[in-house]
Amino acid sequence: MSFIVIEGLDGSGKSTQLKLLKDYLTQQEVAYQYLHFPRTEEGIFGELVARFLRGDLGNIDQVNPYLVGLIYAGDREHAKNQITQWMNEGYLVVVDRYVHSNIAFQGAKLNSQPEKTALRKWLIELEYEYFKIPKPGLSLFLDVPFDFTSRSLGNQRAGDDRGYLQGKQDIHEADLSFQEKVRQEYLELVQMDADFELLKCYNPQMQMLAPHEIFQLILNQLTLKQII
Repeated sequence: MSFIVIEGLDGSGKSTQLKLLKDYLTQQEVAYQYLHFPRTEEGIFGELVARFLRGDLGNIDQVNPYLVGLIYAGDREHAKNQITQWMNEGYLVVVDRYVHSNIAFQGAKLNSQPEKTALRKWLIELEYEYFKIPKPGLSLFLDVPFDFTSRSLGNQRAGDDRGYLQGKQDIHEADLSFQEKVRQEYLELVQMDADFELLKCYNPQMQMLAPHEIFQLILNQLTLKQII
C-alpha cells in the first residue's frame, strides 16, 4: 500500500475532505490508517506544540522558527515507527499534514529568500535524514480562494481535536496575513517537489468548488498515481 498526505491552510476545508476520503476508503473496503499532525495530545513534543499554538511560549514572531520546526519534527519522529509498521502491514496511510506544513509555516515567519532556503534545507535534512521518517508517495495541497480561508477562520471553529487550545485561539489561525504568507510558501514547495501536487479548489471566477467536486479532484489524483 501507499502513504499519502493532505496539506492545506487553516480553514481550507481540509478536514471535510479527509472525512470524505476516509468514508470512501471504508466503503471501498480499502484497509487504511489515519494520523493527524501535530498530535497535540501525545508525548512531550505534542504538549510543546499545544503550548506554542496557545501562545504560551510567545507570539508568532517571538519564537525562533528553527525551534518551532524542531518541536513539530520531533512529534513526527515519535510516530515514525507506527507509520512504518502500518506501511509494512499493507495499509494505505493517510496523514493530515506532514513535513511540507512544517516548512511552509516556519518559512512564512522569515523575510529573506536566503533565510527561507536555509530553513527549508535544514528541516528536510532534520526530518528525512536525521530522524529518518518515512516519505509519502504523494502529497496534495488543497489551494482555496483566500477569502474562503478568511471567512472560515473568522467563524468559531470547534472539534474534538481542538481541546489543546483550552479556550484560547490558535496563534497561527488568528493572523490572516500570516496565513497568506503560508500559502505562498506552499505554492513554492509544489514547484520544487515532483510528489507534491496542487489541487485548485476553485473555478476560473475564483469561486470555491463544492466539497464533492474537490473530493473528485483528490480521487482523480489517487487513481492517476495508482494508489487506489
